[in-house]
Amino acid sequence: MNMDHKKKGRIGGFLIYAITRPLAIMPLSWHRTLGRFIGWLVGDVLGYRRDVVVTNISRAFPEKKYDEITDITRRFYRHFGRIFTEALWFGAHSSHKALSNSHIVEIRNVEVFNRLYDKDKSIFVMSSHNGNWEIYGGYISYCYKEPIKFEQNDICVIFKQQHSATANHFLAKNRTAPIIEKEHYNGMVETFSAMRYILTHRKDKKLYNFITDQYPYTASSKVLIESFLNQPAYSMDGAPAIAHKLGMAVVYLNMRVKEDNNYEIVLTEICEDASTMSVSDILAQYYRLLEEDIKAQPWNYLWTHKRWK
Repeated sequence: MNMDHKKKGRIGGFLIYAITRPLAIMPLSWHRTLGRFIGWLVGDVLGYRRDVVVTNISRAFPEKKYDEITDITRRFYRHFGRIFTEALWFGAHSSHKALSNSHIVEIRNVEVFNRLYDKDKSIFVMSSHNGNWEIYGGYISYCYKEPIKFEQNDICVIFKQQHSATANHFLAKNRTAPIIEKEHYNGMVETFSAMRYILTHRKDKKLYNFITDQYPYTASSKVLIESFLNQPAYSMDGAPAIAHKLGMAVVYLNMRVKEDNNYEIVLTEICEDASTMSVSDILAQYYRLLEEDIKAQPWNYLWTHKRWK
């Protein structure tokens, strides 16, 4: 990306931030109400990818009746709108304390991370598009029972760069909202730079967050999952492949919606040393856990993408 493009991205990102800032300082409850309205508008009025959503949900839950599919679709779009407005609210905060005090997310069992840290393990966190993935990066702000032992700069979020430099700049600012020392934080790692970054830091204890349920970016990372929600699906294999090669720990992350509309992160250890499992076995375990969580909250997942091609 050339310097002129980056400069335009910074200017565009700043303008978007300036426009959205007045909305972002409103209370979280206001944003969630607005989000439900936006979800209704996007789903019921504009019909954004509604055919894709209904098809995906119907194939994933063939046992469900028409009214049940309709209800999941309706609830999904309300949640979809919330993701957008919550992300704006999240990015408006310059202090991690405000985010922590809001309890927007709580990690229920951070001891999973801490036990592996004590064993000198780097961790690959395999997460998905459930909950609100735009606010994954605030682990330090989400620990209430005991603090996470990883330092802020050792918590890395792997992200895919957008085609728009403006979108990249705006999202980078949003995603680093919970970071305590923003000026010195270098944990946002672009997907295609991840391997080089991880190999460079392979002797350091790091926590890497990978969103793994996306359709593969390249043919070389394309792996067939024989059954995910009643149908074959293709997955990327980056996180388990690197973890297997370097003998790192792998943890599955679920972000479920609680009754108070805040989120709870629940961690499940897949393996302490990924070199003892095959990449396909790690992926099979990940998709089994993800399927269970989607079935528990079927509307709490991003159904607008064509995951089954």
